Parts: sequence; structure tokens; C-alpha cells
Amino acid sequence: MLNKDLLQFSRNGGRISCRFIAITQAELDLADMLLGIYRQACAEQWKRSDLEENLEPLIKGAAQSKLLSGMNKLIQDHCEFTAFLEEMDVVSYREQLFRQAAEVLKNPPADAACYRQMVWQKLGQHDLLREDIYGDLPEFDVLKKVPEWNAWELCNMYNTALVQGLLLYAGELELHLFDTDAMALRKFMRRLKFYRLLAEVHKISAHEVKLTLSGPASVLGEKRKYGLQLASFFPVILLLKNWKLRAKLYLRSDEQAETLNLSDRKCDLKSPLRRWSVCLPEEVALFVKAFREQSQMWREAPEAPWPQIAGAGPVFPDFSFVHASAEEAVVHVELFHRYYQSNLEERLSFLQQHRDFPLIIGIDRAILGKTGEKELMQRYQNLHEYAFFFSNYPGVERVRKMLDGFWQRLHSLPLEQ
Repeated sequence: MLNKDLLQFSRNGGRISCRFIAITQAELDLADMLLGIYRQACAEQWKRSDLEENLEPLIKGAAQSKLLSGMNKLIQDHCEFTAFLEEMDVVSYREQLFRQAAEVLKNPPADAACYRQMVWQKLGQHDLLREDIYGDLPEFDVLKKVPEWNAWELCNMYNTALVQGLLLYAGELELHLFDTDAMALRKFMRRLKFYRLLAEVHKISAHEVKLTLSGPASVLGEKRKYGLQLASFFPVILLLKNWKLRAKLYLRSDEQAETLNLSDRKCDLKSPLRRWSVCLPEEVALFVKAFREQSQMWREAPEAPWPQIAGAGPVFPDFSFVHASAEEAVVHVELFHRYYQSNLEERLSFLQQHRDFPLIIGIDRAILGKTGEKELMQRYQNLHEYAFFFSNYPGVERVRKMLDGFWQRLHSLPLEQ
């Protein structure tokens, strides 16, 4: 992610425009040169301080200093460093060294070299520590791994990071998705929810959806964290073919809003994620894997159409499942958690009146408080038939039992053993 002082954009009548670099041979040469330095540093195991010393005159003296600084930060953010004295408890050694040095000073020798030798003899020889007693500090970390990008990928990453850096200051983001197939839209909505982003969704037509995402300026107390999530989500948007984005940005100290407009036609950006599976949250991937292993009578149906509630529009479930004996009948599971709870009461009221509707609700205890679970069970009759509670993330067994219970009520089929 780029800091605010590294962003390149222009203002015109309340509108913000990113100054994307044109990926020409000149920009590719700059990117390749920078990547080459990092590859050499990794091969020769340079320390962080040596790397920065070699990069500083190159970056500060360049005509495109801001561009190189931005690229440099992106590379360094994806590098791996290890401590120079990783296997040693340097802090303890250093404390012992200072104590011994103070002890020797009570009767110091006249020669400084002799003084050092006496201290080391009392402490015990250690060549690495003797080389530098502060070798555990970050500037002595050794470069061990660099991102495997080519010059074009770094340039594309830089242009993408310009947008992400601006989205950190978004108060609201409107997103239109056009001509998106049902499978891609379902994958998108699943990732939206598990990036913990708040969204109002309006299905305009069969192939057009409008989403309004609340940005960090709308979430009191969690501005920085939510802003990072919103910016981190942008590469997921780039996985879609046809999209249009409008964000209200608050970059000025007077909190005056400015507008950023982008679309797939206006910016030729490629998602660094490359495929949907890369941005699948870990807890979702683990759940799907475990469900496939543990449940023989149910299987996930990600291609299933969304359920529709009359007067409320489509429901965007987290999972859809079909029973082995009737694959045309789909049962959906929708999870409500800290960042996705605005329609909970509405959904529970509907399911209380329509118990045959193929939807099961999962409710995170984190949003209920100490007595919330008990209160919901008192307010809604037969809540256990269409809703369940979980902590952090649902377990496979709990979801499977809810599916079995729903199926048994409607079809009187034997439960899965």
C-alpha cells in the first residue's frame, strides 16, 4: 500500500484523477532496474541498511523520484527479511556484556584493547556478537526473499496501488456491476462479506447489480482497519469484467468530499490476484474442504440461483447446498456477523412466517451481547428450526444438522448418519 505522500493524482472541480503511468519501455526499464537491485541484494544476502544505502542515491536523484519511491515501497512490502542474529538471544548477551564491562571498569587496564579483551574473556567468546552487539536491530536484517514479479507486473501493481491508496480515504463507494454471470457475482458477494465490508445491494436487472459500500469515514473507531479492508478489496473488483466505481474521498483537512470515478474502460488494470480462489478467506476455504470430507448427503452448489424474498429482493447467501436425493432442491445458508447484520431482524421475522422457505440463518454471538441469544429465542418461535448461533465461524457439523433438520421437516427423509 502506498502512503499518502507517494500517491500521484490531480484535482479538478472536486474530482480526483489518478495519474496512472503509461507502461512504456521507459517505465518497464525503471521497474526492471529496481527489481534487478533487489534480486542482487537477495542473492548476496545484503543487510537492510546496505540495501537502503544503495537505493537512496538512485531514487532521490532520479527524474521520476516519486514513481521509484512508490515502486520501491511496493517491492519492500513484499520482501522477506530475517534477523542477522536470528538464532541468538542478543538482548541477554548484550545485558551480560554491559554488566561485565562495568565490572572490569572497577579496575580498568590502561589499554583500551586490553579492556575489550578482558570483557570478552569474562563473557565468553562469540564471534557474531563480537562483530556487532546491535546486530539484532532491524537495519541489520538480511534480505532473504523478493517478489517474483516482472517489470510489467510491478508497473501494474503500482497503478493498482494508486487507487488503493486513495480508497483509504473513502467515505462511500458505489459500485455498478454489468453483464456479470451468476457464478462470478456469487463469488464476488462471498468475498465482499468476508472482507468484512458493509454493503447495500440492489439488483437492477438480471445482469446488473448496484452496491453501496460504506467506507472508513462511516465506521467510527475503526477507520484505519476498515480503510485497509476497503483498499485491499479493490483487486477483487478487478477480477470482474465490467464494472464502474464512484467513491467519495476525504483527503482534505476541511473534510470536503471529492469524487473518484473509475471503470474497467477508463483504467487498464489487471488484478494481481489473477483468480478467485486466491482471495477466498481462509476460514471459508477450510469450511468448504471439511464439509466435502464430512458430508455425503449434501454438496455445495455455488452455481445455484439466489433465493428471492417478495418485497425485499434477492438474498445473497454465503453457501448453497443440494441434497443427494433431489439436486434440483436448493437450501441456502446466510451468515450474519459483526459487519453484516443490518437485515437480521427482517430475515428472522420472514422465516418465522415462512418456515418452508429454503434459507437457514447463522448468527455470530459477537453481535448479540450477553443476553442477545436468549432474547432472540424468546422472541421468535421455533428459532432453532431456521437459525443457529456460532462463534467466530460455523462448524461443519452444526450446519449439516441444520440442513438435515430442514430436509426432514419438509420431506420426512432419513437423516445422514
